Amino acid sequence: MNREAKQFETDYLPLQPVMQRMAESILGDEQDAADLVQDCFVTLWNERQKLRKVVNREAWCITLVKRRCIDLLRRRRPTEDVDQLADLTDEPSHDDQRLELAMNLIKKLPERQARALNLRHFDGFDTADIARTMNISEGNVYTLLSRAYTSLKQMILQYERS
Repeated sequence: MNREAKQFETDYLPLQPVMQRMAESILGDEQDAADLVQDCFVTLWNERQKLRKVVNREAWCITLVKRRCIDLLRRRRPTEDVDQLADLTDEPSHDDQRLELAMNLIKKLPERQARALNLRHFDGFDTADIARTMNISEGNVYTLLSRAYTSLKQMILQYERS
């Protein structure tokens, strides 16, 4: 085995279980997750020259898996025809109500916390992308997100009590 393959084996292959669990949690199917992770390893191998600059390999791999899962789910999203939409009731579903509540609570957060949270969870940005977009350090992103989560938790508890 050449040096490059050995390096790849020691640096990236041990991350397979973490990547597999992440893919399974998003896709909900073990076989689809295994196929997706295998595709990710092919990509990692093909891009191995660029990976030399990667500082946090695990974060890089997890981000790759997340993005691939999202792409896969988007491709699988069924298209609805107009007749099916007409059959739907006008009552909002439980998920719609929860999403609406979450959106209302996020609006109550300080502007920078809300923006960081939206970029992270609705736009799928990773910490580095958020830092670049908001022109702040990654440490500040973690702080903003942590404060946002704490505030949201308190607001949800308060909402549930009322």
